[in-house]
Amino acid sequence: MQAGQSNLSFMKTARILYKEEGFKRFWKGANVVASGVIPAHAAQFCMYEVLKEKLHYNNEEYEFLSTMTIGACTTFAHDFFIAPSDVIKQRLQLCKQLTAR
Repeated sequence: MQAGQSNLSFMKTARILYKEEGFKRFWKGANVVASGVIPAHAAQFCMYEVLKEKLHYNNEEYEFLSTMTIGACTTFAHDFFIAPSDVIKQRLQLCKQLTAR
């Protein structure tokens, strides 16, 4: 819808997609998203647990520096996997949109 030049509403687009292939049409491409989301979340939670142990963070009192370090590192670990996956997903969507014209 973003790359197209038509002004279809959400509901009109949903009807068109449903008529094309049924309910399964809404799940096309979910494997591409999952291939990025699963390792990204695994990296985020693993990094969180490792740093929590290494920095002796026990959640009993607020420690600004530890909290900031853990947050920054876990975000980097997550984005290391999700950013390339998102670029691939967007390019696949754009290629399909351009070839459909």
